[in-house]
Amino acid sequence: MTYTYQHLLELVDGDDELLVRLVEEGLIERRGGVVTVDVDVVLLARTLWRDLDVEWPGIEIIVKLAAQLASARRRIQELEAGRAK
Repeated sequence: MTYTYQHLLELVDGDDELLVRLVEEGLIERRGGVVTVDVDVVLLARTLWRDLDVEWPGIEIIVKLAAQLASARRRIQELEAGRAK
């Protein structure tokens, strides 16, 4: 989804450092005042960083693994739906 940077900043309780780091790590894309992002990724990263004290290399790995798992689950559902026909 696409958000204004200000709106996304509000979603993460004003944690600009988190958003800057997510942009630097390539986990979200910022073009001017507009940010293209999966909000679930931002919230997962925020939880890992703030609440669980996971370092950035770990956050990057966890976020990528979570995306791969979600993709695998969607693929399994598609395959199962195809079999049910």
